[in-house]
Amino acid sequence: MWVVLGSSTAAGFGASSSSQAWVARLAVAESSRGVTIINLARGGLTTYEALPVSSPAVAGRPVPDPSVNSDAAMALRPKLVLVSFPTNDTAAGFGVDEVVSNLLTIRGAVLAGGASVVMLSTQPRNLPDAQLAQLPTIDDRLAAAVGNCFVAVRAPLAGRDGHLDPRYDSGDGIHPNDAGHALIFGLVDALLQSGRCIPAPR
Repeated sequence: MWVVLGSSTAAGFGASSSSQAWVARLAVAESSRGVTIINLARGGLTTYEALPVSSPAVAGRPVPDPSVNSDAAMALRPKLVLVSFPTNDTAAGFGVDEVVSNLLTIRGAVLAGGASVVMLSTQPRNLPDAQLAQLPTIDDRLAAAVGNCFVAVRAPLAGRDGHLDPRYDSGDGIHPNDAGHALIFGLVDALLQSGRCIPAPR
């Protein structure tokens, strides 16, 4: 059994129907391989809500939510946890250091619990230039830390200006449409089936 932790895109926002969302597509693909996926993603979440409840409180920041955080994921005893928090932290004004630190803390908690972790990158979004410029830095630092278990979706989804490519935009400049969700699914599935991060399902 696998678990997804994340925010609105992982929860399916932007897709024309629930079946078109990337997690739903992955669930269908994995069901034929004997894997069940439980999706704990919820719209509006930041990395702070997904931290273990034992994490120190940070003034002015959200607190961990035990219904959708790493503790909730590990209570399900998964073999794999997919983590996808694209841009809510950055849009809320959280700095690169705290975003990366939170994501690696979530990853560490899952690994300590005995599960593998796949980390998805940020995504393009219609943000002010200063915030948009933070996204590649977040991704570079995560990729260096996560290695073969990192899925880079931002560049494939982005237009020349770094915002969400109109071909993949559901219309709000934030969430991918069906084509965007299909692209994310394809990249995640390719990594999982490659065996570079975890052994490919048999």
